[in-house]
Amino acid sequence: MSIEYFQEYDRYVLINGVRNAKVVDPRTALQQLRAISSDVEVQLLDAKVIAGKDHLRFAVLNALKSQTQRKQITDSLAVEILLYASAQRQIKNAIAALGVSPSSENLAVVAVANEKAVLERLEPLLANVLAGELDESVLEEGDVTALKKTFGIAEDHVRVLLRRDVGEREAVARLVIEKMALLSSQI
Repeated sequence: MSIEYFQEYDRYVLINGVRNAKVVDPRTALQQLRAISSDVEVQLLDAKVIAGKDHLRFAVLNALKSQTQRKQITDSLAVEILLYASAQRQIKNAIAALGVSPSSENLAVVAVANEKAVLERLEPLLANVLAGELDESVLEEGDVTALKKTFGIAEDHVRVLLRRDVGEREAVARLVIEKMALLSSQI
């Protein structure tokens, strides 16, 4: 299921993917998705550099935690999610790393709301607004080479995990989450 309840923060979170999206203007697409309710925060990311659903779940948890502790970098939960997902402190660097462009084919969508019904209304609109098809599996198809480059993951670190009977994709995903945890500890 793509909608989860994060009890500790009393928020509902939608994490899903859109395959073969055609987004000419990401800002317009975000505005259309956010227009469903004043009670929704929506973020779009290029799925090519997403290391799985846990990557996004961890970004949301860190963003909510930073907001609760009043240690957030920005006033926008959606932008905070982008910062954590990219393991960056600078918004422009986060957008450069994970932002959606007209050439982005597969997208990750993260939305947070106080009510589940808001996300239930939003989810069916995703395919239409983003001109693609809902497909959560794109979240698990990140480009390993692009992930290593985007997150500055050294081959030596991947090899250490590979020796522990972990596949390359899982090793890279673990290292991405580790990078995110380092950002969280620095704030």
